[in-house]
Amino acid sequence: MPRGRRGGRVSALEGGPEEEPEAAAGQILLRGIFEIGRSSCDVVLSERALRWRPIQPERPAGDSKYDVLCKEEFIELKDIFSVKLKRRYSVKQQGSGTLLGITLFICLKKEQNKLKDSTLDLINLSEDHCDVWFKQFKKILAGFANRPKSLKIILNPQSHKKEATQVYYEKVEPLLRTAGIKTDVTITEYEGHALSLLKECELQEFDG
Repeated sequence: MPRGRRGGRVSALEGGPEEEPEAAAGQILLRGIFEIGRSSCDVVLSERALRWRPIQPERPAGDSKYDVLCKEEFIELKDIFSVKLKRRYSVKQQGSGTLLGITLFICLKKEQNKLKDSTLDLINLSEDHCDVWFKQFKKILAGFANRPKSLKIILNPQSHKKEATQVYYEKVEPLLRTAGIKTDVTITEYEGHALSLLKECELQEFDG
């Protein structure tokens, strides 16, 4: 179940349908073993979804507790907005650090049209294994042609109880940076400044 912002585990029940027929997930692209949460899981990446199920010792059929533990979870790939290699760094260590696995950055729909960002860690210490999965995730994300790559941001410092600028740089900008979206930020200085900027700005240089 979800465990918060950092390293949080994403449940299929949060922000998505309870079940998705396997046929609807599309062709299987990769299959492997990762640790998710604290469980070793059988993980399947298809064209439209990432699915995982804890690997458990064989139990007698009809064991309800076993069925709950082995319940399959999934996230739709359209909800992933970035992927990074997860590494551990130490003061004495040089180079790229110790590989721990892959982190997926996910945006889930909540009630009242609100969005919530979370992460899902796929832990596997194999460089080769993670490299194959990481490249496949990057290829999939690059295929979402309707996602913006550059945005023009106009901030009114007087809005949101004069906290708009702070909220943007503390909450919004880190997410845009994680998603690899370039931004051009202008803070308005007087009433009507935003309208003047829109008239003068070469908006065709941006995706939004």
